[in-house]
Amino acid sequence: KTSEFPIHIRESFLKIEKTVRINLCKGENCIIDMGKITGSSVVIKNEAFGAYVLTAGHVCDTSDRMIPNMENIQGVEIVIEALDLQMNRYYSEIVNIDMELDTCLLFVFDLRGKVAPISDTNPVPGDKVYNVAAPVGVFYEGVVPLLDGYFTGVRNQDGAALYTVPAAGGSSGSPIFNHDGELVGMIHSVNRYFPMITVSPTLPQLRRFITNSIILHKRKNRKQ
Repeated sequence: KTSEFPIHIRESFLKIEKTVRINLCKGENCIIDMGKITGSSVVIKNEAFGAYVLTAGHVCDTSDRMIPNMENIQGVEIVIEALDLQMNRYYSEIVNIDMELDTCLLFVFDLRGKVAPISDTNPVPGDKVYNVAAPVGVFYEGVVPLLDGYFTGVRNQDGAALYTVPAAGGSSGSPIFNHDGELVGMIHSVNRYFPMITVSPTLPQLRRFITNSIILHKRKNRKQ
């Protein structure tokens, strides 16, 4: 029996690795303290020199919140990279972040990825959905977790879309697809006490964010 999972959607997935390097010095003695945060993402548009990639806002965060309260910090470097299923590694830059939506658009240089089409139709409660993610960093050459669940509706208090897709740290930024393999959502958070409930911007919110971010990025590049 052929699986109902739209397996081709794997090809638009990228794992995100954000590396924080902190230069600590005491007198002339210096050491480098390094930490890594992982997330998930999806390719939504190719360009001549790379591709636009959608992920969660906190995955892209490079603010002072990322820096631990430590003495003797002499310098900080934060690098965001994307890895495809062939384990090719690409340098990324931040195009735009909306922390209220917890959504980020990256530009990944030299990437020509499989683009995930964005749905024109909003999901309705009970629709089956599919998710590709790297929870807790689980991601190997040619292997990425495939998950599914259902759209359950939109919360009145904050307008967030809810899905019954299991998630964990590393799932942030992972795409949610409908049965046609079209993007309808993106996981940015999970219920702490019941990690089968995940939270996403609504499809109209994602469409506006992506469209506006790309327009602003192209305008900025033309001026340079």
